[in-house]
Amino acid sequence: MTGSSTQPRSRTPLVVGIIAAIACLGLALLVVVGLVVGGVLYTSGHTDQEVPAGSGTSTGDLVLPPEVGQDEPYLELSTAADGPVVDVYIDFLCPHCATFHDAQGADLQQLAEDGEITLRVHPRPMLDPNSSPAGYSSRAANAAICAYAGNADPAAWFAAETALFDSQPGESGLTDEELTDLVGEATGADVSSCVTEGIYIPWVQDVVEPEARQSTEGTPTVLIDGETFTGDVSEAGSLKTAVEAG
Repeated sequence: MTGSSTQPRSRTPLVVGIIAAIACLGLALLVVVGLVVGGVLYTSGHTDQEVPAGSGTSTGDLVLPPEVGQDEPYLELSTAADGPVVDVYIDFLCPHCATFHDAQGADLQQLAEDGEITLRVHPRPMLDPNSSPAGYSSRAANAAICAYAGNADPAAWFAAETALFDSQPGESGLTDEELTDLVGEATGADVSSCVTEGIYIPWVQDVVEPEARQSTEGTPTVLIDGETFTGDVSEAGSLKTAVEAG
């Protein structure tokens, strides 16, 4: 009787299988680690908006202008110990606001610089839908705030405001490049990135405008110690007279 001989089985396939399994596990771990790290980087890159130095305070996606509190819907350009509080609501696309600025702007600036009034300016985006493309009021307000934000400088605001009203466009508005050039030439401030990124547009739209809708019926509107100025806003000197009359 002839016995059958049994050949020893090769262990090569088993070893190869083990190596392959380890390689797959390592690859899977690398993928998981990559996803986790990528998620962390994405989140950290989108949690806080990057704000240029000296531009203001970031609260999530909302950037406040310098020296503006979270619930303050205005720029306080001067503070008077005993003088009245004057709130001015304007829209840079509003033709009547340009007329108001021509008649009252120099007086308001002088009263503010002399410390006779607390001047609060509310730059509204009320007429955003009226421009083509929409949004000029917000972008123009942002450009003026960008100039002010460099050093929290009221003089820069007044210069930017004058330039924007003197060059007030029609419904076509101005491009970001045109706003940058106009405000930059008027104030000497580099506002290019601030204008392009629309840094303060959320503040204008989400803080300034909601309060303005509750407090006023349109632009221009002036409140003196909370009372609406009812004089002729196009008559030079009328607002100064009302302020000084107390």
